[in-house]
Amino acid sequence: PKTSMCHAGDGLNLHFSFRDRNSQSNENTFSDHARQHGISAKGGSFMEGILQHLPSLLRFSLPTVNSFRRVGPGCWTGHKAEWAIEHKEVSLGVCLDLNTGLATHVEFKLSDVCANIYLSYPLEWKV
Repeated sequence: PKTSMCHAGDGLNLHFSFRDRNSQSNENTFSDHARQHGISAKGGSFMEGILQHLPSLLRFSLPTVNSFRRVGPGCWTGHKAEWAIEHKEVSLGVCLDLNTGLATHVEFKLSDVCANIYLSYPLEWKV
């Protein structure tokens, strides 16, 4: 939450990646260098679901008035239903591996420490 207009506030960024449990290497299946932006179909579908259901998710991930005060332009939280690669001002940020340049996971920034993690985290998986 944001308790003072002079401070950024406390966030709780959630990171999601996908692993193939059926392979012996347990490889990350979020990336696919053959697809646009290097994001697999599974990763893209997950991001699309988060953005589509964002208004409902915010009821759980930003549960207080002070939670919403932390969100806005220039706050590194995102304030629109959008995504980008390695961009700090969007609600869903795709993170890249610095060595390979491949997309490794997605970061959901519209959550804070007032959220009940037992409600908010599973809801993002259900989308």
